[in-house]
Amino acid sequence: MGLKLWRSVCCVWIAAFLGLFAPLPFYTTPSFAASSTAPQPAPTAPTEQQTAPLISDISIIASDETLDKIGSEIHSVYQDSLKNYTKGENAAVYAALLKRASTLSTRVDALMSKIKPYESVYQNFLDILGKAPGKDDTAEPASITAQRKVLSAKQRDISNRLTRLKLYQLEAQQLVDELRQHGTAIQQATLTQRFPTPVGFNFWSQITSTSADDKGRLNALAQETGAVLIEAFKGYHALISLGGLLLSALVLFAYFRCHQPVRFLVARFLPTGRVRPIAATVICAVLSVIAWALVFYSAWGALTLNNPALGDDLDTLATMVAAQVPLCGFVIELGRSLLSRKAEWRVFNMPDSLARNLRLFPTWFAVALIIRGVLRYVDTKSGMSILPVQLCDGLYTLAVSPLLFAIPRQLRLSAEEGDEKHATVAPFLRTLAMTVAIVCWVAVFLGYIPFAYTVISWISVMAITMTGLLLIALLATALGSSVFPSHGPMGQRLVTLGLPMRLVDQASVVIPGLISVFLLVLAFSVATAGADFDPAQVGSRILSVFRGQSTSTSQDSFNISLDAIVLCALLPIGGHYAIKFIKTWFLQRFFPTTRLDIGAQTSILNIITYSAWILIGLSMASALGVTMKSMTWVVSALSVGIGFGLQSIVQNFVSGIILMAERPVSIGDVVDIAGAHGEVARISVRSTNIKLADGSTMIVPNSQFITSAVRNATRAEKPGVFTTVLQLPFSSDIPKAMQVMVETLAASKNVDPQLAPTASISAITDGSALLTGTAKALTGFDTAKVRSQALFDLWQAFQEHNIPITVPNNLAPPTA
Repeated sequence: MGLKLWRSVCCVWIAAFLGLFAPLPFYTTPSFAASSTAPQPAPTAPTEQQTAPLISDISIIASDETLDKIGSEIHSVYQDSLKNYTKGENAAVYAALLKRASTLSTRVDALMSKIKPYESVYQNFLDILGKAPGKDDTAEPASITAQRKVLSAKQRDISNRLTRLKLYQLEAQQLVDELRQHGTAIQQATLTQRFPTPVGFNFWSQITSTSADDKGRLNALAQETGAVLIEAFKGYHALISLGGLLLSALVLFAYFRCHQPVRFLVARFLPTGRVRPIAATVICAVLSVIAWALVFYSAWGALTLNNPALGDDLDTLATMVAAQVPLCGFVIELGRSLLSRKAEWRVFNMPDSLARNLRLFPTWFAVALIIRGVLRYVDTKSGMSILPVQLCDGLYTLAVSPLLFAIPRQLRLSAEEGDEKHATVAPFLRTLAMTVAIVCWVAVFLGYIPFAYTVISWISVMAITMTGLLLIALLATALGSSVFPSHGPMGQRLVTLGLPMRLVDQASVVIPGLISVFLLVLAFSVATAGADFDPAQVGSRILSVFRGQSTSTSQDSFNISLDAIVLCALLPIGGHYAIKFIKTWFLQRFFPTTRLDIGAQTSILNIITYSAWILIGLSMASALGVTMKSMTWVVSALSVGIGFGLQSIVQNFVSGIILMAERPVSIGDVVDIAGAHGEVARISVRSTNIKLADGSTMIVPNSQFITSAVRNATRAEKPGVFTTVLQLPFSSDIPKAMQVMVETLAASKNVDPQLAPTASISAITDGSALLTGTAKALTGFDTAKVRSQALFDLWQAFQEHNIPITVPNNLAPPTA
């Protein structure tokens, strides 16, 4: 199907390139004259169907024909899975059946999600209409009865269709599970299957007995190929074929000449360093994949355009080879870039002799990939006997496995010439490559050809995959360390736009790390998708890793998948910045327009913050499939924990909510609690921080503010008001002392002059008078520090005016 589409696209491209066809009208302008003058149908009388609400008809969304097709398709997949296939066809057939079953399961799920909401909608309509009146009740209007009848019929129809879809869903899921298990069993059985040894007489005698049929199939394919080429260069079609080949040659020429411009642009826009060769290699690799794919599809599309000699066998062979051509282009480009003649454009530093000796390795590897595409056709679609197929796979294994020695051998030679960088890694790689090659050769000669062929194919696929992913990871890391940090060219522009330097530097480290994690997921998907490197199978593996696989059809199941994990990781980050933005808006835009004090503002912001984090937590739980029903055991466990050891934590939490809502104490209040005197600096859901006079912080559990007595020196006064209490002998000049106290407090530093200080006698005990003075600190100043400065000023003033101060007996120093 892909080749046919590409043939159509390439033919249009070639036709435009050659100028053989005139522009074709792709659309015509409709005429509305007839429709504007056409007589309108007369209005019809209302029917019973028109009494229903204006909602989409379920029979259109999930028609009987659609449901019948789904059921017949499920039955067809099941019947096909029961057929007997040859050992060469087993893996490919069951992969195709698994794809069909998965598509059916997805389609059923989509239909159920579409029509299920309509069931509750119709039920809501029926609830509005109510129950039908009884025999003794007053009769209702006929229109309501008709509506109830239509709605009930539609609801029954929806229930019936949902029931059918649920059955199809269960059947499709069971079919998928069975095919997946059967496919795994086939792969395991194939890997351990043993054939007659190629060095024995039995192997060659069986090949000889089936050679006539196999030669006939090969001759038919060769004749079909020759007929296609003859038809492609016959008469008028020869121009299109030559045009396609010429276009392929031009694309290939442009690719071979693209390295110099790409390197010029990279050197123009990227800073000096390792990022330049990495970026140039990645760009050229992408261009190579596109160019080689266009070369093949253009040439093949031109040769097979309206070619009557083209059959299914040759078309299938071309499809399987086409899947390998982009990989060949990628491998060839890696050889040209990683082993470049210019040392400054090599991604990895290596001696010139090593690069020169390895230069032919990518070309041989690309040829092996093309042969592998042909072998995929031979293994699955050629119809040849099993032993000739195994002979081809064995020869391929014996021919390709020595390529594993190429790089380790050259690394060993480079190390012997004095290259210390490769002195440690070369022996390990050489030993590993030799072990794999020997195992594959022994497996082939013992008859375990599928195992050896699978190992070599898997190594080839993973070598290409890991090299490509490594280049992308290196590019992301190089860009993150040279272009996007705050000192880099792009980072400086981001800082100029207003982003903090710290945030830019963190992003330049975190984003390459996340890209590397994603690339590891891709590598895992390719590694577990098999050795065939089927793009559809690789894509399904990636989707299964991201979406996860649920083993239960219940909606309350707990499902962990990569997309849920990524969402749970991004929700707190996005929530943090969203909460920060909201708090900034309240502080800078909303609160200045109100008369709320600092305590009320802090309480509002705390409540908003905790509520937002609760919503974020619920969203994360929803992404993981956690519901209230599935959390029943967690709530039960918490209740037991609260009963045994979490009472104090829950008590402090509830007390914190009460403090924020009721606000008996607020930020900035001066309080006395548990023998400590200080200013409330912070209130959280668990504890409250009190700043003491010596600069230290006392952390008090919130439950103490609810269950014990608290003296709030600021509650009855204005914020920032402080008091000073002095004990004077009763024989002192009390009026003079009160006057000195008021004047001293008014002249003290950082005291607000708008609120005049006061002095009063608060008590007379033991022959002494307690003189209390009040004053207010300036806004923004620490009340405790202002009070300390005021007490020092009062001590100096009383010393100057010879006013004695009595020291209580419990504070007097001991006498000798």
